[in-house]
Amino acid sequence: MTDDTPTSGWATHSVHNILRALSLAKSGDDREEIRECIYRYGWGFDERDAERLRECFTRDAVWVGNIMGADSVGPFTGHEEIMAFLTDFWAVQADQRRHFFTNIIFDEITATRARAQAYFLLTASSSATMVPMTVGPYRFELLKVEGVWRIQQLLAGFDAPF
Repeated sequence: MTDDTPTSGWATHSVHNILRALSLAKSGDDREEIRECIYRYGWGFDERDAERLRECFTRDAVWVGNIMGADSVGPFTGHEEIMAFLTDFWAVQADQRRHFFTNIIFDEITATRARAQAYFLLTASSSATMVPMTVGPYRFELLKVEGVWRIQQLLAGFDAPF
């Protein structure tokens, strides 16, 4: 190895992991399927897999960010705006990002709608070092579309700028 900075998306490119397309779950466990959608959002971004990232959202989804309750980011509406916003980071990020979602709780679940909240931790690895970048609360509004849970609205909260 000549560089201590991992190549972004290295796990997918080296076939360390293979992230397949979302499909109808056979278990019928909505909470687990919603968690899976949230986790796939992080995996899709971290592995720079635009197709996997895009399928996490409904076509008319909205992504909105807020930094420390003071600075707004977005809103970005629909696949094209959301994907442009998220994937534009890839050209300027030389490090390997990892999104961690924990403490997922559900405020509402019906047959076709759900609201979940989670804590988010973002890390970056380069030069053989991993550092936390930011942390904060995320809120997800989800819809079940053709049997698959997808993010309708993502409200991303950041406790520190990054």
